[in-house]
Amino acid sequence: MASPEAQKFADLLRSGPKMAELPLPEQRAAGEHAEDLTAEPEDVEWTAVDHGAVRGQWAVAADADAHRVVLYCFGGGHVITSVAARRKFAGHLSRFALARVFAVDYPLAPEHPYPADVDAVAAAYRWLLEEGVAPGSVTLAGESSAGGLVMSALLRLRSDGPQLPAGAYLMSPWVDLTCAGQSFEANIDADLEATRPSLLRMAGQYLGGHDPTDPGVNALFADLRGLPPLLVQVGGYEILLDDAVSLARRAGLAEVDVRLEIWPEMQHFFQLGVGVYPEAAEALTVAGRWLMERTSPAPGTSAPSRC
Repeated sequence: MASPEAQKFADLLRSGPKMAELPLPEQRAAGEHAEDLTAEPEDVEWTAVDHGAVRGQWAVAADADAHRVVLYCFGGGHVITSVAARRKFAGHLSRFALARVFAVDYPLAPEHPYPADVDAVAAAYRWLLEEGVAPGSVTLAGESSAGGLVMSALLRLRSDGPQLPAGAYLMSPWVDLTCAGQSFEANIDADLEATRPSLLRMAGQYLGGHDPTDPGVNALFADLRGLPPLLVQVGGYEILLDDAVSLARRAGLAEVDVRLEIWPEMQHFFQLGVGVYPEAAEALTVAGRWLMERTSPAPGTSAPSRC
């Protein structure tokens, strides 16, 4: 059963409009305030990066292992949100994973449709390797549409060569741009944040006429063999529940090491609620431990024992 704090937060969502249903300019304005209630992470430093084709922001907790890096992609239906709007979350991710987090700034649709964002994430990964970060010390992370983006980036990196990251953490991933999952109907009344019409509209803005079943943009149609381990977390009340379940199933059938967690009564990207309800920190504690176990520690040291 959801905590009283989570139920109270759900009441707040229930009393307001669904952001995904707003016109794009209003969506973008509202998206910049998505983490207003998120607790401010302690002992984290942020540094902006503008390296030509690679832009973003480092979030580094005081006790982060400098050799571990999480390449983090923000979600927002491919059309809204920004690095600045995920500043707090990137800081929390650094604290829980004890890693440096690079939040990559990628171009949004409809101004920059697919594959502009995949190009940007792949470029950021290659830049990290050029900076001396070992592939075995890098993991990817992303929520919602960025879960799909992470999968597209992994498929691109697999085709580029053998230097794949050590794993990927996907939160409420939206991977099927056809929105065909049964949970779109089963959870139509339980999901307080998203609707099929709003997601289909954003998918159209993102695709710009591209085929939504192209394996490069839709991992449910891709051959996932050879991809690194995946951790997938999703809320039980989400219309995107089937996206997470189907992705985990396809990954498992492709012999990918995958762990699926369905958090009962949780809403979309519930991990953002650090400091609002306890489930968010609990999920990030699990994810932080998983990310540390996937990656190589600093030379001559062992993995930390806490998250």
